[in-house]
Amino acid sequence: MTELTTNASESNVSVKGFLVLSRLPFLSPGIAALVSGICLAILADYQAELGFLLMSIVGLALIMLATYYFNEYFDYEGDIINKTFIKLSGGSRAIPDNMVPRTLARVAGYGAVVLLAVIAVIYVLFYFEDFPLLLPLALFGAFCGIFYSHPPFQWSYKGIGEILIGGCYGVLALVSGYYIVSGVLELDMAVVALPASITIFGVIVANEFPDYEADLAVNKLNLAVRLGVPRASKMYAVLMLLVYPVMVSSIMVGVDWTIALYGLPVLLLSSFSAITALKGGYSERAQQMKISGTALLANILSSLMFIPAAIQW
Repeated sequence: MTELTTNASESNVSVKGFLVLSRLPFLSPGIAALVSGICLAILADYQAELGFLLMSIVGLALIMLATYYFNEYFDYEGDIINKTFIKLSGGSRAIPDNMVPRTLARVAGYGAVVLLAVIAVIYVLFYFEDFPLLLPLALFGAFCGIFYSHPPFQWSYKGIGEILIGGCYGVLALVSGYYIVSGVLELDMAVVALPASITIFGVIVANEFPDYEADLAVNKLNLAVRLGVPRASKMYAVLMLLVYPVMVSSIMVGVDWTIALYGLPVLLLSSFSAITALKGGYSERAQQMKISGTALLANILSSLMFIPAAIQW
Protein backbone atom coordinates (compact mmCIF):
# COMPACT_ATOMS: atom_id res chain seq x y z
CA MET A 1 0.00 0.00 0.00
CA THR A 2 2.80 2.40 0.94
CA GLU A 3 4.70 1.54 -2.22
CA LEU A 4 1.64 2.07 -4.40
CA THR A 5 0.90 5.43 -2.83
CA THR A 6 4.52 6.51 -3.17
CA ASN A 7 4.62 5.58 -6.83
CA ALA A 8 1.48 7.59 -7.52
CA SER A 9 2.80 10.62 -5.65
CA GLU A 10 5.87 10.75 -7.89
CA SER A 11 3.86 11.42 -11.02
CA ASN A 12 3.73 14.88 -12.54
CA VAL A 13 0.64 17.05 -12.84
CA SER A 14 -0.26 17.98 -16.41
CA VAL A 15 -3.26 19.54 -18.08
CA LYS A 16 -3.72 16.42 -20.17
CA GLY A 17 -3.53 14.21 -17.09
CA PHE A 18 -6.09 16.33 -15.24
CA LEU A 19 -8.47 16.25 -18.22
CA VAL A 20 -8.14 12.47 -18.38
CA LEU A 21 -8.78 12.28 -14.63
CA SER A 22 -11.91 14.42 -15.05
CA ARG A 23 -13.51 11.94 -17.49
CA LEU A 24 -15.32 14.79 -19.25
CA PRO A 25 -17.08 12.59 -21.85
CA PHE A 26 -18.85 10.85 -18.96
CA LEU A 27 -20.59 14.08 -18.01
CA SER A 28 -22.80 13.53 -21.07
CA PRO A 29 -25.37 11.10 -19.56
CA GLY A 30 -26.39 13.38 -16.69
CA ILE A 31 -26.27 16.55 -18.76
CA ALA A 32 -28.28 14.91 -21.58
CA ALA A 33 -31.05 14.05 -19.11
CA LEU A 34 -31.01 17.51 -17.53
CA VAL A 35 -31.06 19.27 -20.92
CA SER A 36 -33.87 17.00 -22.06
CA GLY A 37 -35.96 18.07 -19.07
CA ILE A 38 -35.17 21.72 -19.79
CA CYS A 39 -36.17 21.38 -23.45
CA LEU A 40 -39.39 19.56 -22.59
CA ALA A 41 -40.40 22.38 -20.25
CA ILE A 42 -39.59 25.03 -22.86
CA LEU A 43 -41.60 23.13 -25.46
CA ALA A 44 -44.46 23.11 -22.95
CA ASP A 45 -44.40 26.94 -23.20
CA TYR A 46 -42.65 27.70 -19.92
CA GLN A 47 -40.20 30.60 -19.93
CA ALA A 48 -36.56 29.87 -19.14
CA GLU A 49 -33.95 32.14 -17.57
CA LEU A 50 -30.68 31.45 -19.32
CA GLY A 51 -28.42 32.40 -16.41
CA PHE A 52 -30.22 30.07 -14.01
CA LEU A 53 -30.15 27.24 -16.55
CA LEU A 54 -26.41 27.59 -17.12
CA MET A 55 -25.80 27.73 -13.39
CA SER A 56 -27.83 24.56 -12.91
CA ILE A 57 -25.93 22.73 -15.65
CA VAL A 58 -22.62 23.77 -14.10
CA GLY A 59 -23.89 22.63 -10.70
CA LEU A 60 -24.77 19.20 -12.06
CA ALA A 61 -21.39 18.97 -13.78
CA LEU A 62 -19.66 19.75 -10.48
CA ILE A 63 -21.61 17.00 -8.69
CA MET A 64 -20.56 14.52 -11.35
CA LEU A 65 -16.95 15.72 -11.32
CA ALA A 66 -16.77 15.37 -7.53
CA THR A 67 -18.17 11.85 -7.93
CA TYR A 68 -15.52 10.96 -10.51
CA TYR A 69 -12.61 12.50 -8.62
CA PHE A 70 -13.46 10.73 -5.37
CA ASN A 71 -14.04 7.52 -7.29
CA GLU A 72 -10.54 7.81 -8.77
CA TYR A 73 -9.03 8.38 -5.34
CA PHE A 74 -10.84 5.72 -3.33
CA ASP A 75 -10.82 3.07 -6.07
CA TYR A 76 -7.05 3.35 -6.48
CA GLU A 77 -6.17 -0.03 -4.94
CA GLY A 78 -8.55 -1.81 -7.29
CA ASP A 79 -7.56 0.22 -10.34
CA ILE A 80 -3.84 -0.38 -9.83
CA ILE A 81 -4.26 -4.19 -9.94
CA ASN A 82 -6.90 -4.16 -12.68
CA LYS A 83 -5.39 -5.66 -15.83
CA THR A 84 -8.63 -6.52 -17.63
CA PHE A 85 -10.24 -3.08 -17.86
CA ILE A 86 -11.67 -1.71 -21.08
CA LYS A 87 -11.83 1.88 -22.30
CA LEU A 88 -15.08 2.57 -20.45
CA SER A 89 -14.23 0.75 -17.21
CA GLY A 90 -11.49 0.70 -14.61
CA GLY A 91 -11.54 4.44 -14.00
CA SER A 92 -9.70 7.04 -16.05
CA ARG A 93 -6.30 5.28 -15.55
CA ALA A 94 -4.74 8.72 -14.99
CA ILE A 95 -3.47 7.74 -11.53
CA PRO A 96 -2.30 4.16 -12.22
CA ASP A 97 -0.55 5.42 -15.37
CA ASN A 98 1.21 8.15 -13.32
CA MET A 99 -0.31 10.99 -15.32
CA VAL A 100 -1.31 12.75 -12.07
CA PRO A 101 -0.65 12.06 -8.37
CA ARG A 102 -3.35 10.27 -6.47
CA THR A 103 -3.75 13.14 -4.01
CA LEU A 104 -4.83 15.44 -6.84
CA ALA A 105 -8.03 13.44 -7.22
CA ARG A 106 -9.02 14.05 -3.61
CA VAL A 107 -8.10 17.75 -3.78
CA ALA A 108 -10.05 18.14 -7.04
CA GLY A 109 -13.03 16.37 -5.47
CA TYR A 110 -13.15 18.75 -2.52
CA GLY A 111 -12.52 21.66 -4.87
CA ALA A 112 -15.59 20.67 -6.89
CA VAL A 113 -17.61 20.51 -3.66
CA VAL A 114 -16.47 24.02 -2.68
CA LEU A 115 -17.46 25.42 -6.08
CA LEU A 116 -20.77 23.63 -5.77
CA ALA A 117 -21.31 25.31 -2.39
CA VAL A 118 -20.65 28.71 -4.01
CA ILE A 119 -23.29 27.99 -6.63
CA ALA A 120 -25.67 26.86 -3.87
CA VAL A 121 -25.23 30.19 -2.07
CA ILE A 122 -25.99 32.13 -5.26
CA TYR A 123 -29.06 29.95 -5.80
CA VAL A 124 -30.32 30.52 -2.24
CA LEU A 125 -29.84 34.28 -2.54
CA PHE A 126 -31.46 34.77 -5.95
CA TYR A 127 -33.53 31.76 -6.98
CA PHE A 128 -34.64 29.82 -3.91
CA GLU A 129 -37.95 31.65 -3.57
CA ASP A 130 -39.06 30.69 -7.08
CA PHE A 131 -37.53 27.19 -7.13
CA PRO A 132 -37.43 25.99 -3.49
CA LEU A 133 -37.55 22.28 -4.32
CA LEU A 134 -34.31 22.42 -6.27
CA LEU A 135 -32.35 22.51 -3.02
CA PRO A 136 -33.47 19.09 -1.70
CA LEU A 137 -33.20 17.61 -5.21
CA ALA A 138 -29.63 18.86 -5.60
CA LEU A 139 -28.63 17.83 -2.07
CA PHE A 140 -29.92 14.32 -2.67
CA GLY A 141 -28.02 14.06 -5.95
CA ALA A 142 -24.84 15.38 -4.35
CA PHE A 143 -25.19 13.00 -1.41
CA CYS A 144 -25.58 10.00 -3.70
CA GLY A 145 -22.75 11.05 -6.01
CA ILE A 146 -20.12 12.21 -3.53
CA PHE A 147 -20.54 9.14 -1.35
CA TYR A 148 -20.61 6.74 -4.29
CA SER A 149 -17.00 5.92 -3.43
CA HIS A 150 -16.23 8.28 -0.53
CA PRO A 151 -16.39 6.84 3.02
CA PRO A 152 -18.31 6.28 5.17
CA PHE A 153 -21.08 5.14 2.83
CA GLN A 154 -19.23 4.03 -0.32
CA TRP A 155 -22.41 3.01 -2.14
CA SER A 156 -20.45 1.39 -4.98
CA TYR A 157 -18.97 -1.11 -2.52
CA LYS A 158 -22.34 -2.17 -1.15
CA GLY A 159 -24.32 -3.16 -4.24
CA ILE A 160 -26.59 -0.09 -4.22
CA GLY A 161 -24.38 2.37 -6.10
CA GLU A 162 -25.79 1.21 -9.43
CA ILE A 163 -29.34 1.91 -8.27
CA LEU A 164 -28.52 5.37 -6.91
CA ILE A 165 -26.62 6.40 -10.04
CA GLY A 166 -29.48 5.06 -12.17
CA GLY A 167 -31.95 7.21 -10.28
CA CYS A 168 -29.78 10.33 -10.24
CA TYR A 169 -28.56 10.29 -13.84
CA GLY A 170 -32.03 9.57 -15.15
CA VAL A 171 -35.14 10.46 -13.18
CA LEU A 172 -33.56 13.03 -10.85
CA ALA A 173 -31.70 14.88 -13.61
CA LEU A 174 -34.58 15.03 -16.08
CA VAL A 175 -37.23 15.92 -13.49
CA SER A 176 -34.91 18.62 -12.14
CA GLY A 177 -34.35 19.98 -15.65
CA TYR A 178 -38.08 20.32 -16.16
CA TYR A 179 -38.46 21.91 -12.74
CA ILE A 180 -35.82 24.63 -13.17
CA VAL A 181 -37.79 26.00 -16.12
CA SER A 182 -41.38 25.35 -15.09
CA GLY A 183 -41.18 25.58 -11.31
CA VAL A 184 -43.41 22.50 -11.35
CA LEU A 185 -42.36 19.11 -10.02
CA GLU A 186 -44.02 17.16 -12.84
CA LEU A 187 -44.24 13.47 -11.90
CA ASP A 188 -45.04 12.48 -15.49
CA MET A 189 -41.44 13.44 -16.25
CA ALA A 190 -40.33 10.56 -14.03
CA VAL A 191 -41.95 8.17 -16.51
CA VAL A 192 -40.21 9.95 -19.38
CA ALA A 193 -36.90 9.60 -17.54
CA LEU A 194 -37.18 5.88 -16.76
CA PRO A 195 -35.40 4.74 -19.96
CA ALA A 196 -32.42 6.94 -19.08
CA SER A 197 -32.34 5.53 -15.55
CA ILE A 198 -32.50 1.95 -16.78
CA THR A 199 -29.80 2.41 -19.40
CA ILE A 200 -27.32 4.22 -17.12
CA PHE A 201 -27.88 1.49 -14.55
CA GLY A 202 -27.02 -0.91 -17.35
CA VAL A 203 -23.88 1.02 -18.25
CA ILE A 204 -22.61 0.78 -14.66
CA VAL A 205 -23.31 -2.96 -14.49
CA ALA A 206 -21.74 -3.61 -17.91
CA ASN A 207 -18.61 -1.75 -16.85
CA GLU A 208 -18.34 -4.09 -13.88
CA PHE A 209 -17.92 -7.15 -16.14
CA PRO A 210 -14.27 -6.50 -17.10
CA ASP A 211 -13.45 -5.18 -13.62
CA TYR A 212 -14.80 -8.23 -11.79
CA GLU A 213 -11.49 -9.78 -10.67
CA ALA A 214 -10.05 -6.49 -9.41
CA ASP A 215 -13.28 -5.54 -7.63
CA LEU A 216 -13.45 -8.96 -5.99
CA ALA A 217 -9.85 -8.65 -4.82
CA VAL A 218 -10.51 -5.37 -3.00
CA ASN A 219 -13.91 -6.51 -1.65
CA LYS A 220 -15.87 -4.05 -3.79
CA LEU A 221 -19.23 -5.77 -3.46
CA ASN A 222 -21.02 -4.29 -6.45
CA LEU A 223 -23.79 -6.18 -8.23
CA ALA A 224 -21.47 -8.09 -10.57
CA VAL A 225 -19.43 -9.33 -7.62
CA ARG A 226 -22.50 -10.17 -5.55
CA LEU A 227 -24.37 -11.97 -8.33
CA GLY A 228 -21.43 -13.25 -10.35
CA VAL A 229 -20.88 -11.98 -13.87
CA PRO A 230 -23.03 -14.61 -15.69
CA ARG A 231 -26.11 -13.85 -13.58
CA ALA A 232 -25.43 -10.11 -13.59
CA SER A 233 -25.26 -10.23 -17.39
CA LYS A 234 -28.68 -11.89 -17.57
CA MET A 235 -30.16 -9.22 -15.31
CA TYR A 236 -28.49 -6.60 -17.49
CA ALA A 237 -29.91 -8.11 -20.68
CA VAL A 238 -33.46 -8.24 -19.32
CA LEU A 239 -33.33 -4.59 -18.27
CA MET A 240 -31.90 -3.44 -21.59
CA LEU A 241 -34.62 -5.31 -23.47
CA LEU A 242 -37.21 -3.48 -21.36
CA VAL A 243 -35.92 -0.02 -22.29
CA TYR A 244 -37.86 0.43 -25.53
CA PRO A 245 -41.20 -0.87 -24.13
CA VAL A 246 -40.79 1.50 -21.18
CA MET A 247 -39.97 4.31 -23.59
CA VAL A 248 -43.13 3.66 -25.61
CA SER A 249 -45.24 3.34 -22.45
CA SER A 250 -44.66 7.07 -21.88
CA ILE A 251 -47.48 7.58 -24.38
CA MET A 252 -49.79 6.89 -21.43
CA VAL A 253 -48.64 10.13 -19.76
CA GLY A 254 -49.17 12.23 -22.87
CA VAL A 255 -46.01 11.73 -24.92
CA ASP A 256 -46.76 11.75 -28.64
CA TRP A 257 -46.88 8.35 -30.36
CA THR A 258 -43.90 9.35 -32.50
CA ILE A 259 -41.69 8.38 -29.58
CA ALA A 260 -42.12 4.84 -30.92
CA LEU A 261 -40.29 5.99 -34.05
CA TYR A 262 -37.73 8.25 -32.40
CA GLY A 263 -36.97 5.47 -29.95
CA LEU A 264 -35.99 2.97 -32.63
CA PRO A 265 -32.25 3.78 -32.40
CA VAL A 266 -32.49 3.08 -28.66
CA LEU A 267 -34.25 -0.21 -29.42
CA LEU A 268 -31.49 -1.26 -31.81
CA LEU A 269 -28.66 -0.27 -29.48
CA SER A 270 -30.14 -1.73 -26.32
CA SER A 271 -31.15 -4.96 -28.08
CA PHE A 272 -27.70 -5.39 -29.60
CA SER A 273 -26.10 -4.82 -26.21
CA ALA A 274 -28.45 -7.25 -24.46
CA ILE A 275 -28.07 -9.99 -27.07
CA THR A 276 -24.27 -9.63 -27.04
CA ALA A 277 -24.31 -10.11 -23.28
CA LEU A 278 -26.63 -13.14 -23.50
CA LYS A 279 -24.32 -14.74 -26.03
CA GLY A 280 -21.45 -14.63 -23.55
CA GLY A 281 -19.88 -11.38 -24.66
CA TYR A 282 -19.54 -10.35 -21.02
CA SER A 283 -16.40 -12.52 -20.82
CA GLU A 284 -14.64 -11.31 -23.99
CA ARG A 285 -12.76 -8.01 -24.01
CA ALA A 286 -13.83 -6.86 -27.49
CA GLN A 287 -17.45 -7.78 -26.80
CA GLN A 288 -17.37 -6.08 -23.40
CA MET A 289 -16.52 -2.83 -25.15
CA LYS A 290 -19.44 -3.28 -27.54
CA ILE A 291 -21.80 -4.01 -24.64
CA SER A 292 -20.73 -0.94 -22.66
CA GLY A 293 -20.39 1.39 -25.65
CA THR A 294 -23.81 0.65 -27.13
CA ALA A 295 -25.40 0.91 -23.68
CA LEU A 296 -23.84 4.35 -23.15
CA LEU A 297 -25.06 5.60 -26.52
CA ALA A 298 -28.51 4.14 -25.84
CA ASN A 299 -28.54 6.01 -22.54
CA ILE A 300 -27.83 9.40 -24.09
CA LEU A 301 -30.42 8.90 -26.82
CA SER A 302 -33.02 7.50 -24.41
CA SER A 303 -33.54 10.97 -22.96
CA LEU A 304 -32.70 13.18 -25.95
CA MET A 305 -35.16 11.39 -28.27
CA PHE A 306 -38.06 12.73 -26.24
CA ILE A 307 -37.23 16.23 -27.49
CA PRO A 308 -38.30 15.71 -31.14
CA ALA A 309 -41.29 13.72 -29.93
CA ALA A 310 -42.25 16.66 -27.69
CA ILE A 311 -42.46 18.94 -30.70
CA GLN A 312 -45.48 16.85 -31.73
CA TRP A 313 -47.23 17.08 -28.33
